[in-house]
Amino acid sequence: MESARSAANRWTVLGILSLSLLVVALDLTVLNVALPTLSTELEPSSVQLLWIVDIYSLAVAGLLISAGTLGDRLGRKRFLCLGFLIFGLGSAAAAWASGPETLIAARALLGVGAALIMPSTLSIIRNVFTDRRERTVALAVWASVSAAGAAIGPVVGGFLLEHFWWGSVFLINLPIMAIALIAAVLLVPESRHPNPPRWDAFGALLSVTGLIALVYSIQHGGSKGLDAQTIGIGALGLLLLAGLIVRLVRTPEPLFDLALFKSRAFSVGVASVVLAMFGMGGLMLLLTQHWQFIGGASPLESGLRLLPLVFATMIGAPIMSFVVPRYGTRYAMMIGMGLIGAAFFVLLNVQPDTEYWVFAIALVGIGAGSGCAMTAASDVIMSTAPADSAGAAAGIEETSYELGNGLSVAIMGSVASALFRREMDTTVAGVDDRSMEASRESIGDAIVVAGTLPGDAGRALKRQADQSFSDAFALTSLCTGIMLVLVTVAIYFYVPRSTGRADSKQEGDSATDLAKLDLAPDDARSEHS
Repeated sequence: MESARSAANRWTVLGILSLSLLVVALDLTVLNVALPTLSTELEPSSVQLLWIVDIYSLAVAGLLISAGTLGDRLGRKRFLCLGFLIFGLGSAAAAWASGPETLIAARALLGVGAALIMPSTLSIIRNVFTDRRERTVALAVWASVSAAGAAIGPVVGGFLLEHFWWGSVFLINLPIMAIALIAAVLLVPESRHPNPPRWDAFGALLSVTGLIALVYSIQHGGSKGLDAQTIGIGALGLLLLAGLIVRLVRTPEPLFDLALFKSRAFSVGVASVVLAMFGMGGLMLLLTQHWQFIGGASPLESGLRLLPLVFATMIGAPIMSFVVPRYGTRYAMMIGMGLIGAAFFVLLNVQPDTEYWVFAIALVGIGAGSGCAMTAASDVIMSTAPADSAGAAAGIEETSYELGNGLSVAIMGSVASALFRREMDTTVAGVDDRSMEASRESIGDAIVVAGTLPGDAGRALKRQADQSFSDAFALTSLCTGIMLVLVTVAIYFYVPRSTGRADSKQEGDSATDLAKLDLAPDDARSEHS
């Protein structure tokens, strides 16, 4: 029988991993509230400011798969600790950056550190928690911490900026990384592939360049539209990733085993991660614009208003640790996607004066649904993948997370912008054609233009912009809600039901058996159990 000390060590390891993940997730959003101060202090150009924001997510998305697969070969604990060191160095460099170029380089270094940390946390959980039920609980904690870090980023950033200089939003990482590094060295067990294939450097190059190009085109397209740069770089990214797939099929020792995707459970889990993030990322963008441009809320106030999402995620994710073993991943995914879809229907009648409680209800649905879907998806991904390839599976899942968030912001943002321009395609009394044309670019531009106009004309343009954005928000929510409800229905018909009893066994490295259990008919599974 397992000793109490061994059991306690597992949960201590989870605490260390969760602490590091919290900081990494927080850094995805903490910079948002510091941008006005950065613009004043460092005086970056518009292009430099864009790179300061985007370089972190570009580095993370591009390196996740390569970092995960390399961690499988060289040691996951080693890569976790290396990630802590790089993240700490990047934080120090960013805190004391003397100019935009230095800050861009420091943010890139932070992205490299985060790309080493993120798949390491998941792959270590996969190898430390060999019991399926315990691992589901651990993954629920992991999902809760990840969502909480991203959501409280603006709150933490706003608080620090009110009391300290802008570099404090990065400096806060240093003591946490130091504690996490010491604890990891002392307590986290090392694990690696026992007989790793040789490193496919060319495959890694295709992965990194292809993903960076694709994510950049998504981000650029979300802000600039489908211009030549978006299409060209996006096509290059897809071409490079197509080359990666060809190499994965043909080379005897690929970067990762493409056969992972032959498991329907694994593929559905990856798709669920993308769709769960698709529901969250774009909504955060639209909500903060509504609150700040229409309601006049500060960045800190907007961050505080997102707290229902954090609390709901922290409730929804742990519930799945009971639902998955008892009812299987299909119903867990349906609950998650259904809650996210229903939340968007709450926002169908958004108006400029809509009270906060309406948004709070939607945030609770999004948070609880995302916690459910992400936990169920992580559980099936990490359980289906062999323990020796846990880093590769973790890198694929984390990349799906980044792609889902990027696609959400780009697609929902673009749809809302197009609808806003359509709604603004009218005339407002007292507003000249040039001002009217400028105000159609975005809600932010419309508010700026309205502020330059005198008296009734400015107020009328502000009212028109507020109403146009609210109508665009509502219609975008309707489209997203319908899509997610259809996904929920598709999950019922196409995702096999698993009993959970057979899945909860002590599995060790029997991931292949789990994959079969997830896909087998119910009667076959019950016989196996």
